[in-house]
Amino acid sequence: MNRLRQVRKSKGLTLEELAKELQEKENLKIVPNGLGKYEREEREPRRETWVKLADYYNVPVAYLMGLPDGLVQHINKTQTMTFEELHEAIIQWAENRNMISPKNTSRQYMKVSEELGEIAEGINKNNREQVEDSLGDILVTLIILAQDLNFDLLDCLKSEEKSKHYHD
Repeated sequence: MNRLRQVRKSKGLTLEELAKELQEKENLKIVPNGLGKYEREEREPRRETWVKLADYYNVPVAYLMGLPDGLVQHINKTQTMTFEELHEAIIQWAENRNMISPKNTSRQYMKVSEELGEIAEGINKNNREQVEDSLGDILVTLIILAQDLNFDLLDCLKSEEKSKHYHD
């Protein structure tokens, strides 16, 4: 669960006040109703919106998104983490947020597609930071999609590797 409402309330702001402040200080055009949807998790903010909200509140994006400390710590220590450990941490994070469900398959597929669009934009604009961020997001969305479909992404990779050896 994200911390958008919690942080806004701790600052004593209404949705209307926040929308006005974000327009003035962060040049983020957003309506109060849109902010409310983000808070209720009826709609997911775009990456740029997460960053501007985090900048406005002066907190890390991961904190604002409500990422469990364990996942944030794992992501921050990826140099010492195996792919399998990262894979497991992402699944645990998604399960804690009730994001994994066969009912969510279409929605999760759309998130994968959205991230593919983001990476294409980053490549076209030669924006290395956007490409790097999109690659990470694609990996996370694919892992969750695989779980929704009752696949293990690691098994899918191993299956592909076996297939390569047979075709070589």
